Amino acid sequence: MRKIFKARSRDDILSYDKMYWWSKTPEERLQAALKLFQHAKEIYRSNPANPPLANGNRIHKSNTPIERRRR
Repeated sequence: MRKIFKARSRDDILSYDKMYWWSKTPEERLQAALKLFQHAKEIYRSNPANPPLANGNRIHKSNTPIERRRR
């Protein structure tokens, strides 16, 4: 279970995040990065208007963003 830090300063929270990230082993950081890439591809594929990705292509942004409701 992760620790929950409370702070009044945003910089304190950023330093806690940095400490947490660098306390991980290189293998754990690679696994986290891979999980983020896979999640980004899932989000990209969920929009049927986006063209399929070729092998090795990167996702910079959606070609056709999903329209959002106006408030």
